[in-house]
Amino acid sequence: MTKTTDTNIEKTHSAAPGTTHEDGISILMAVYNGMKFLPEQLASLKAQTHANWILYIQDDLSTDGTTEYLLAEAAKDARIKLLPNRTKLGAMKNFMTLLAQVDARYYMFCDQDDIWLPEKIEKSFACIKQAEAEFGTDTPLVAHTDLSVVDADLQTIAPSFWEMSRIAPSLLTTFDEQAGHNLVTGCTMIFNKAARDVSAEYSDKTLMHDAWILLCTLKNGGHVIALPETTILYRQHGKNTLGAHDLRSNYFMKRLLSLKSVLKENISNYKMLKSAGYGNIFKYIYYKLKYYVLYKKD
Repeated sequence: MTKTTDTNIEKTHSAAPGTTHEDGISILMAVYNGMKFLPEQLASLKAQTHANWILYIQDDLSTDGTTEYLLAEAAKDARIKLLPNRTKLGAMKNFMTLLAQVDARYYMFCDQDDIWLPEKIEKSFACIKQAEAEFGTDTPLVAHTDLSVVDADLQTIAPSFWEMSRIAPSLLTTFDEQAGHNLVTGCTMIFNKAARDVSAEYSDKTLMHDAWILLCTLKNGGHVIALPETTILYRQHGKNTLGAHDLRSNYFMKRLLSLKSVLKENISNYKMLKSAGYGNIFKYIYYKLKYYVLYKKD
């Protein structure tokens, strides 16, 4: 990134980080070489029925013109703020450093390659406001929704990501239950400042931003609310950092055929849990097996 570009980026966000967007929503977007799909994603944000938001973007040193495109977009729409970055971060650290820089009442994460359906923000915001009315604004709260899984051309692969990935939110409501499963997809989340504050410090074992925030929320007496509606076209195109895996049929066979990666995934996940104070490995295995049995009966 050139010095001139750094200066331009500084101007696009000026003193915005560290200020509170009263009753609005701060959307955090981590990008890297996103030009193929980024214009469609930004268009879907601008088409939202709830327009009171600010989009903070951090580019992970793109080389495909992403930075220049975003500078031009920021010049046209004051709600778009591009934050400077001079270090290669990767997806998780990109999102978490964005979170550290932006002080807001409500947060949402946004990927560069999806499509937000028009009422996503409106419905998500109503859901978390209702939760705050029940539990209080000082309680860490996360709300999330289902997704429709689509291919690169937006053709439907699965109408429900929850069904495709064997996710049953009603069975994953506590810290112990959630720990063995990836319940929440980051791009569907909305969470309040209390959830952000208990999640701000993360370890070198943290795998992804969404899993960490969910764990910290539940560990600190918070609540996770599942809104059973599809609010995103979740695009799968071969370059996703983390993608959707179809587990609707032949579950055990698919896991056995990818046993090496499954074991690696679970070891990494448990290391993250241990850094969050989860407990011993036998507890982890117990809740993994319990979920499988309950899911079969659900």
